[in-house]
Amino acid sequence: MLPNPHEVTTCWEDIKNEVPFYTDAVVLMDDMFDTVGMASRLLYRMREQRMDVPLFFILGGYNPLMQKHNVDLLSCYAQELGIKSKNLRAYYNTASMKDKLAVLKEALPGKTVVFVTSRLFYEPLKAAVDAAGCPFTAKYHVAHETLEDALGWVNANAAGNGLALCFKIGRLYPQERLPEALRCYKNPSLWDRMRVKLSVLLHKRRIKIETSQMIRNYQRRMRRHGWAY
Repeated sequence: MLPNPHEVTTCWEDIKNEVPFYTDAVVLMDDMFDTVGMASRLLYRMREQRMDVPLFFILGGYNPLMQKHNVDLLSCYAQELGIKSKNLRAYYNTASMKDKLAVLKEALPGKTVVFVTSRLFYEPLKAAVDAAGCPFTAKYHVAHETLEDALGWVNANAAGNGLALCFKIGRLYPQERLPEALRCYKNPSLWDRMRVKLSVLLHKRRIKIETSQMIRNYQRRMRRHGWAY
């Protein structure tokens, strides 16, 4: 049901050779932690083209499952993958899409902005940006993720045997867009919420291991290209 990332990714002037358009700012948000590697790859492709380094806006709210702030986690992973702290702009009180877009509208009028997003989040994000009448040019870098990719432990989507991902889908999409089997997760029961929280507590070590693997995998790819991080 989700769009093909090749068809909706608009940040590349030449998508085959990954030649990027000029970009003033790159946006990372919420618990899409694996998109940091995509943003870092975009940065290095810009350096190859001798482009100016963009600002990286990091937006989000407190993550009760991870018991940390999404902005802190994203900032940490970004610096591990070669994005300098001087180029980061962190905004903590931006849990809602309205708050996120308000920050970007004020900071980036007339600029070109790339939203780095998961495949699942792309359609709700684009709909919100289009509806808000943002005074910047929005482009998108959409992850090539499968259902198996989305059901990982890096952002705890796998918690409760995938219940966490079901809850996320229920929040992101209107009822009429959801398959019948997912409509009940629009308003999850207290028992299901408790199952997810307990699952995260029991899998803290696995979350840490998979997150470290994600960072190392991106670093390995960068070394193959001769990119310093």
